[in-house]
Amino acid sequence: MKKAIIAIIWYVLILHVFIPCIYYLCIGFTPVYSDIIDYNSLYKAAFLIIFSLLLSIVVLKICIKKDFVVKPIVDGKPINFLYYFSVLFKLGAFYANGGFQSVIEGGSSGSLTNYISLFLNPFTLLLLLLFIQKKKSSVIKAILFYVMYITLSGSRSGIISIFFVFFIGMAFEGFKHYKSKLQNFLKYGLLLAPVLFVYATISRGFDEVVGFDFIINQIVGRMSTLETSMLPLYYESHNLDLSLFYLKYDIWHQLKLCIDALLPGQIFEFDVMPNNYYRTMFMGYSESFVIENYMSINFTLPIYLYLKYSYLGVVLTVFYIIGFYRLLVFFKNRPFAIIILLSVFYDLIYFFDWVMVFMQLYSALLTILFVKGFIVFYKIMVKILQKLRFSNPNVEIDNVR
Repeated sequence: MKKAIIAIIWYVLILHVFIPCIYYLCIGFTPVYSDIIDYNSLYKAAFLIIFSLLLSIVVLKICIKKDFVVKPIVDGKPINFLYYFSVLFKLGAFYANGGFQSVIEGGSSGSLTNYISLFLNPFTLLLLLLFIQKKKSSVIKAILFYVMYITLSGSRSGIISIFFVFFIGMAFEGFKHYKSKLQNFLKYGLLLAPVLFVYATISRGFDEVVGFDFIINQIVGRMSTLETSMLPLYYESHNLDLSLFYLKYDIWHQLKLCIDALLPGQIFEFDVMPNNYYRTMFMGYSESFVIENYMSINFTLPIYLYLKYSYLGVVLTVFYIIGFYRLLVFFKNRPFAIIILLSVFYDLIYFFDWVMVFMQLYSALLTILFVKGFIVFYKIMVKILQKLRFSNPNVEIDNVR
């Protein structure tokens, strides 16, 4: 499990910090979110993220000597059906509700399909299919379905998201069956990543995707955490108004949003996730606009903690990551719990927002509970078909298995 944690941290550093840094040094920094360019804040953002995460890796390597690998526990392949059904269901619901424009405007919020989707998280099911089942599945078919689902849903991280599957897989014994195929898929799939990025951008309603320079700047800008980290640091260093940040990212405020997400109805005053207010805090958008439209931009964990606690945030970042690993060790004999936790670790670092992390955990937990119930049903059906087979040899149950 330590290998998985360290690999995900390196992934964040390489893809979201090192590659953009090299690009900015060679080509120059072109902002994609605003017109503000403040190199001091940009350098500071790079330092805080790199130092915090590298220090976490060093502490993990020095302090954690023994590692653990999680074994599969589910007989047969009962999760396969749920996984492929979830992908098709989510795509059908996405287009039935109006596509990406509906997502931006919050048109599917509160709908029956949105509620059902909480129990059918495709990413959680993909991890379960590959690493919790004892019987091997077709990894290429499974990840192609996932990339198709991600891209057609308007997300621009189709191929890139499979890196998470690869790194999370390092914590599981079954990873050895899929490692080489996942490596080959990523090697050749990366060639298609820019094409899928452009397609997903156009599907979001942006038709003016022209010019190689524009495409490269957009790809690097969306990958990078540096510009979105530079803006809050610019505000902080110039003593500009950060009151909305402290209001929306207050722990009690985020806790209230998490409680409302759990219970039917509305106990506290309605509000959207804190990350939705980023454009209001630092880009001049009105509060009413970001409430009515999905406008999520996220802080990284080190920057969030710096704004809250200054340079003590570096130490707190290390504590968060070490604490997270200790939590994994605590659940080392519960593979379903490991899947839930590892599936949100990347979000904890890169897309930090307590409400968002909680919702990811909540969806993964509901999916796991549904899967456990389905496995019981699956076993009952297999026993029934086995009895039918004994009474009638012509009945075949191989496809069920």
